[in-house]
Order: sequence, then structure tokens, then C-alpha cells
Amino acid sequence: MDIKIHRRAMMAALTCSALALSAGVAQAQDVLRVGVIGPLTGGGAAWGLGLDGGVKIAAQEINQDGGLKVGDDTYTIEVVSYDDQYKAAEALTAANRLMGPDDVRFIFGPIGSASLLAIKPMTEREGVQLYTGAWAADVLKDSEYVFRVGPTTQEFAPSTVQWVKENKPDVQRIGLIAANDETGWNSQKIQANAYSEAGFDVVTTEFFERTQNDFSAILTKMLAQDPDNIELDTAAPRTAGLIVRQARDLGYTGSFTKFGGFDVDELVKAAGKQYAEGVVGITMAAPDTEVWNRLGDEFAKLHKAEMNDYVVMFYDAANLVFSAMENAGSLDSDDVVAALESSAPFEGSVGTMTWGGGEAYGVDHQIYRSVVMVEIQDGAGVVIGEAKLN
Repeated sequence: MDIKIHRRAMMAALTCSALALSAGVAQAQDVLRVGVIGPLTGGGAAWGLGLDGGVKIAAQEINQDGGLKVGDDTYTIEVVSYDDQYKAAEALTAANRLMGPDDVRFIFGPIGSASLLAIKPMTEREGVQLYTGAWAADVLKDSEYVFRVGPTTQEFAPSTVQWVKENKPDVQRIGLIAANDETGWNSQKIQANAYSEAGFDVVTTEFFERTQNDFSAILTKMLAQDPDNIELDTAAPRTAGLIVRQARDLGYTGSFTKFGGFDVDELVKAAGKQYAEGVVGITMAAPDTEVWNRLGDEFAKLHKAEMNDYVVMFYDAANLVFSAMENAGSLDSDDVVAALESSAPFEGSVGTMTWGGGEAYGVDHQIYRSVVMVEIQDGAGVVIGEAKLN
């Protein structure tokens, strides 16, 4: 009896030692915190949740594969996310928390240009990297540590407008509506120039507030100019759907295009399936493909929102950044920048990507990737072509 007890005690001691050793190894793995700043609530939540989900899926995959190996160290990646509600003041608060108590040096977001431009002086000064979806031209101006995760209106507008010219011969008069902020001002100016240069008559241009839900006054003014097509530009998907619904309710029978920040499910929900029919937009990844569905399954475990192309864009961006850290063998910001800049061309989840932007913005810190044109048919997005980039 004593021998059996002694053996049990020995086995228990060995088991405890093994568990302690295992725990010690697990605890020895360092934690790398990366940040997310984006609109996780409100009208732009579809974009912000897509950003958050894409980064978290990439981080989870690396953690499940043993962690991020940087030089002689291995890190578990932790994603710290803050909701800026598409407001510059909230983005500043989030950035201060990330750079302060959270000890974060790599931030994905913001999406809003006003938010990005509010925190950029501070992040540039501190050498903190931003990987953003913000579209304003000044986002990359005088930037060492800002990278944009995809092309903007500047790059694809000539191609998308040409598509309208070739496929909608009855459209001659264009109405433009965009958000009253840096993103909207910049993008609408580019859209107006592209439509005008293609021979269209831009008959009305309007701006709305991001928090706005009632567009009847703006739309009444727009429809008085009798546009054949309304360009929804950088309106958030839910907001775009409300504009479509309210325009139809006012008797508008023309077409809609949305060549900026498309999300089929959100737009259909807000507009209604019947009213959303025929709306044409652009997306950075084709829906209902193997990659889209795989990421969509993982995204559904994180958020109740519908899958969108921001998941794909930031999944690819996060993997690119993590790969640059491994290739640099360092978490020093300048080392990671150098590794990023030398990484092109690189393979994303839906094809080859490269860096561009030097001619337009002064630095090649913008990802160039394919842009897919999608039409809403029977409540779903159907690929109808690809937009070429300038």
C-alpha cells in the first residue's frame, strides 16, 4: 500500500512539474499588442467591423500556428480595438490610449480621413505606424509611417466612369452626393472631374453629415435638377441604402452608382431589396468565392455583421505587416517600414498586390490591388467586371 501511494505521489509530482514547465514556456512567449481604430458602431460600422475582423482573423491564424517569430523571440499577437464612431475626437482618445497604457506601436485604421488626419501628427512624431483605409489625398502626404491598404477614387474613377459611359447610354446627367468631411470632399471632387472629363453633365453636387438619416431636403433639391444617375460616392453602406430608399420614395426612377465603400448586404437592408436592385458599385474582393466564404465563416465568429471587402483588405494588410516584422527580425518601426517597402510585389488572398502612390501622393505607401465591379441583382452582389487603376 505504501509503495502504491509513493508511486502515485511521484506521478503526481512529475505531472505537476510538466504542467509547470508547460506553463512556464507559455508564459515565456511575449505578447505583441497591435491596435485597431475604426467606427465599430454607427453608420460606418460595417467598415469598422470589417477592419477589426480582418486583423483579428490574421492574428488568430498566426497564434494558432505557434506565434509570430521575430528574430529570436516568439510573440502571441493581441488585438486591442477602439471605436472612434467616425469622429476625430474619439480617434484622438483611442490613439492616446493605444500609444500610452496599451503600449501599441502598430495601429490598423482609422478609416475616416478626419480621424486619420487628427492623429497623424502624433503618430508620425512617435514613429507609430498606421495602416489605414482613409481616402483623403493628405493621408499619405509628408508621411513616413502611414500606409494605405487599398486604392481610392483617384485610382479607379476614370475606369468606373468609363464603364457608366459604355454600359448606360441613357445616362447623361449626374448628381453627386457625399459625406461632408475630408473623405467626401476629396472623393467628390475627383468623381466630378472624372464624370465631366468623360462628357457627362454634372448637374448637382451635395454633401450630408455622417450622422444624418433624413435626406428628403437634399434629395428634393437634387431631383429638381433631373439627374439620370446619382453617384453615392463615399456614403457609408447603411447611409447609401437610406438615400436610395428615400430617393425612390420621392419618385426618382434613374440609376444609382456607388464607386466607393460598397457593401451589398448593408445597402440592401437599408434600401430594401426592390429599391436596391441595379445599384452598381466597386469592391476589393469578389463575393461568394472560396476566400470570401472562408473569411466570412471566421468573421461570423467575431461579429454579427455581414461579411464585406474590408475584412479581406485588412486581413491581407495585417498578414503583410506581420510578415514584414518576421522578415525584418525586428519590431523597430523603421526596420518594419523598410521591410514593407521592399516586399512588393506580394501575394494577397485574392491575387498579387504591389505598392504605388508616389506620383500622386509623394510616397509609395499605397497598396494597389484589383477592384471588382458588382451589381446588386435580386438582393445579392454579382460581379460584372473589373476596374482598371491609374
